[in-house]
Amino acid sequence: MSANRRIAGNVVATILGEGVGALLNIYVIILIARELGPENFGAFSFILAFVGLIQLVTDMGITNLLVREIAQNPERYPAIIGSVRSLAWMLTGIVLLPLSIVCLVFIEDKDFGLSLLLMASAALAVMHAVIYGAVFRAFERMTFNATFFVFHKILLLVLVLVWMAGEATILNLCLVYLLANIAQFLMFFIATWKVFGRVKLAFDYPYLKYLLIEAIPVGFSMLFRKATLHVDSILLSALSTPLALGLFSAAYRIIQIIEMLPFTLSIPMYPQLARLAGTNMQAFNDFLNKILRFYVMIALPVMGGLFIFANQIIGIMYTDDYQSAGSLLQALSVVVFFIFPSSIMIYVYTATQKQRLFTWVSLGVFSINAILDVIFIPFFDALGAVIGTAFAEAFFVISSLYLLNKSGCIVDVVSIIVRPLLALVLAVTVFELVPIFDGILMLIVQGVLFLILYAALLLVTRAITLAEIKTVAQGLKRSKAQSVDSQLEGNG
Repeated sequence: MSANRRIAGNVVATILGEGVGALLNIYVIILIARELGPENFGAFSFILAFVGLIQLVTDMGITNLLVREIAQNPERYPAIIGSVRSLAWMLTGIVLLPLSIVCLVFIEDKDFGLSLLLMASAALAVMHAVIYGAVFRAFERMTFNATFFVFHKILLLVLVLVWMAGEATILNLCLVYLLANIAQFLMFFIATWKVFGRVKLAFDYPYLKYLLIEAIPVGFSMLFRKATLHVDSILLSALSTPLALGLFSAAYRIIQIIEMLPFTLSIPMYPQLARLAGTNMQAFNDFLNKILRFYVMIALPVMGGLFIFANQIIGIMYTDDYQSAGSLLQALSVVVFFIFPSSIMIYVYTATQKQRLFTWVSLGVFSINAILDVIFIPFFDALGAVIGTAFAEAFFVISSLYLLNKSGCIVDVVSIIVRPLLALVLAVTVFELVPIFDGILMLIVQGVLFLILYAALLLVTRAITLAEIKTVAQGLKRSKAQSVDSQLEGNG
């Protein structure tokens, strides 16, 4: 199989796996939110946010570097995995022992403490699964990752349905997550054993030292970015009410689901960015501008659609108790505009060897989000968290473009944004003048009409031209013809 076909196959597998898994996860979250209600869902969201940070601290970017290490030295796979497995089990013990004491002894609410401990154990099980998943990524066997990801979500859905039929407490829900994540770990463990052979535990101190030193900048960057995702929930829990946290979590969960699309699309862009950064900066800049222009054209209608149909989306996904989350989703829609270009930035920083700069920018984003949350949450509750998130994400993109521009990565922001933004404003203005109907079918119909209007206005404002569409279509035809010719040659 050629490199291009292998990469294309992995991209398709990743998109399909993430897409199906995301849909299943959406349904699971909807079921949980409906069953728990806003206040209990807020408490569960706090637990998820807290253990998410624990998982990042224990991982510290090691699994990302693991892919690079195995890809560059496939013959050393048993030694690499053996050492990393030992490190993972040591970190598991280091985290679980003091956490068990805190949760079971010092937390007065025993059910909450045990729930926190069970969910932390579930997060650590994911860390072990991801280590084995990195092996399949390194050997470009992404079909396994996609399949296991979907199967995990199916199993989680089944267990959640069983949970709903019984005693639907937060404690039992955390147990459900633990069981599903252990099953995911076992799937990866057995599959790795069958495909690549069994690997014994090992301990290579010099190599682990090297790996940890390399992982620290990447790990801190991931920690700050992940912390930024969860800081709103943690500060809302401390500074506001469980109701405010539940409403914010319901709206923000939709943004997190949408966020999966640009991050999935960005993964196959990285190799080309890395090659061009080392050989031809002009070509690198051209490619980066094309990516950002494409992302802006996608992000804007998603942002506009969330703003227009926010109440309908909340009404379909949740119960009447979450009705107030509609206005929060409208306010959060602006975040979509920034998460699309921000998804490619980690690869841009890495390709241009600016990883440490990315760490400092990520720290700045986290700090701004936390400071604004502390200032605004006491006055505006959940809306204060929205303000912090929006300004922090805007800072991330704007500061990244400025710093990268000083390093030679030139982005023509005006030509990328102005005309598509004009098309969006016109489309939203038209839909603000017509009635919006409730129901899934009407949401789909009106959503499609909104996209058609936006696409037409892209042509009217010359944000995109017919000549460009024709060029893309011809390119797709040539690519398809080359693929057919290759198959015929292979058959011949």
